[in-house]
Amino acid sequence: HLVKKVNIETLEDESRKIQTSNAMANIATSSGGAASGISNFVIENLLQPTTWQPDPDPNRFLLHASEVSQLCDQVLEIFKSQDMLLRLRAPIKVYGDIHGQYLDLMRLFARYKAPLEAENGDIDSMDYLFLGDFVDRGSYSLETVCLLFALKVRYPSQIHLIRGNHEDPTINAIYGFRDECRRRLKEETEDPDSCWNKFNRAFEYLPVGAIIEERILCLHGGIGGSLNVTSEIASMQRPLHVAQIPQTPFEQRITDLLWSDPSDNDSITGVTLNETRDPDGTGRIVKFGPDRVEEFLRRNEPLSMIIRAHECVMDGFERFANGRLITVFSATDYCGHHKNAGALLFVRRDLTIVPKLIYPVERTLNTWDPMILQQRPPTPPRPVPRARRLGEDELGQQGGGEW
Repeated sequence: HLVKKVNIETLEDESRKIQTSNAMANIATSSGGAASGISNFVIENLLQPTTWQPDPDPNRFLLHASEVSQLCDQVLEIFKSQDMLLRLRAPIKVYGDIHGQYLDLMRLFARYKAPLEAENGDIDSMDYLFLGDFVDRGSYSLETVCLLFALKVRYPSQIHLIRGNHEDPTINAIYGFRDECRRRLKEETEDPDSCWNKFNRAFEYLPVGAIIEERILCLHGGIGGSLNVTSEIASMQRPLHVAQIPQTPFEQRITDLLWSDPSDNDSITGVTLNETRDPDGTGRIVKFGPDRVEEFLRRNEPLSMIIRAHECVMDGFERFANGRLITVFSATDYCGHHKNAGALLFVRRDLTIVPKLIYPVERTLNTWDPMILQQRPPTPPRPVPRARRLGEDELGQQGGGEW
């Protein structure tokens, strides 16, 4: 695969290459019913890329708790019907962590088209893949996850969601999502039938990986030190519970899939401690070197690339392992601290990957939860690669992909 930097403002519209009549035949819309009506209502009211504004009352939400509950029930049945390791087609847009930054999601939709059938949409010719961490830290986790669930209900074969480490009740109980559900849905989250619990039941049935055109593996975190073949992902049984202290090889594979990171640069090989995420040095959360990436791809031919999310990167996307792995992160200015760009990756039909960026904007409204920020400071962004610090001209001379 080639990772190609092009002028994205003049990028040829990939959808024009596809016969609309054929593409439309692949769209599966949900049948009637209350939950279908709810999903349509959510899409009509929330999918407003250029005009959406937060509710002036931060303690209010568009839907009642009973309606959110029905939406969770509907999407859960769809997740149950789909494979743990999805097989997807190109062209497709791949999004990284959103973390409740709904305004950034709308900005990406506004600039690079949205999953709409209207003039500014491309759902008739484009799939969408979201790599997890929809919730937590940001102020609009409910908008983010409800829109994604509603889109999944309307377009189950074109909107694809996989699980991140924050789609886990142990994590989203302390990073903001549970409190947002309690406050904005006026519910007791301890109730087994609360929306918060229903969200997490749906999360436990989310797929954990996807393969695009048999060539590109997409997951949230990484391969760590224990994942060796894609069948280990495909065979994971649901509901999938994440052990906080993995005790078995299977539990370690789940931890690697959702929590591991690439090493800080291509010169650090093997499997090393992840001191940022595992400050106690237990060795359960690790970093993996470029040699692990090469070995994994060799064992799983014809795979030739990995796309993952999970880490803030300053340019919104970043290459690793000589371009064989790409990290993508879609929320800008992570936790109001890092001034990073956000990105999506457009995988074209020829599997060329085109990054599409948005940059931080000045906002009068703080869209990151200040209490969570104070209690649980964000994981720092990945170190900027030395090659990029030297400047793009020198980077271009070093190879590792066409730019």
